[in-house]
Amino acid sequence: MFRRRRPPVCLLVSMVAMTACLAVTGCRSEPARPAGAPMEPTGSVEGPGGGVVSQPREEMGGPGDQQVTPAPPRLKTTDAKPRLAARWWLPRHERMKGKVASMAPAEILFVGDSITEDWAGTGIGTWRRRYAGRGLNLGVAGDRTQSILWRLQNGQLACAGSRWAVVLAGTNNLSDKDEDDDVAEGVAAIVHHLVDRCPSIRVIVMGILPREPVSYLGSIRRVNAQLEKLDNGGTIRFLDLGPRFLTSNGVPRRALLPDGLHLSAAAYEIWADALAPFLDADGKIDYSAGHVR
Repeated sequence: MFRRRRPPVCLLVSMVAMTACLAVTGCRSEPARPAGAPMEPTGSVEGPGGGVVSQPREEMGGPGDQQVTPAPPRLKTTDAKPRLAARWWLPRHERMKGKVASMAPAEILFVGDSITEDWAGTGIGTWRRRYAGRGLNLGVAGDRTQSILWRLQNGQLACAGSRWAVVLAGTNNLSDKDEDDDVAEGVAAIVHHLVDRCPSIRVIVMGILPREPVSYLGSIRRVNAQLEKLDNGGTIRFLDLGPRFLTSNGVPRRALLPDGLHLSAAAYEIWADALAPFLDADGKIDYSAGHVR
């Protein structure tokens, strides 16, 4: 179950201080906010000595500036960080960031790890037929939820006019032995960031796909059960392809997962077929039908 977001201790202390301040005439240095008005959202960066320094969120314009979803709990899987140990990773991020800045916003954003990245490899035939001129591939091999979130927060997200984002993430966190609930929270943080920052976008959150060894399947089912709860019938939809990737004996199908993790060309075609009712509907979707299984 997604954790209930509790205010940090520093916020509680600030609230007590503010209550005392209100009792003193002239305490305020600026006009009071109207009742119910949101506080200016802030982000945080690592400062000297490893401390956390608050900073204003990047201005993007429009209603997407407002935080409309709960702040994620502070977990390893939600703590946005770059992969500094991989020397190629930051240069790759900068190249992707430059590409995003130089092109018109894409209609569909594909966000994830190597499985998403491989739309440009094994899945290229399907990509060219279905998404050429429409899609932007924001997949990076080996990424965990926290590094995907960092990329989106640091220049890879330009979504004015984008209609959809397809998010497939979390399998590498399972490789790290992260707790099932924490993995779900990490994926949710990505989804909520997209919803908050991109006012025109709707997000399709994919269930984590089956993989080998089969010992992962229990965790995958539990994470996906949590991700399914994100589906609100409108801005967030849940799509689980797991049953199509398993044999009748409940093990991953080698024809679709040749190495037990990554997809075959046929698997990318199945994925595209499952996305088509959303991506090709021109907004004419019957949300009353609920999520797609």
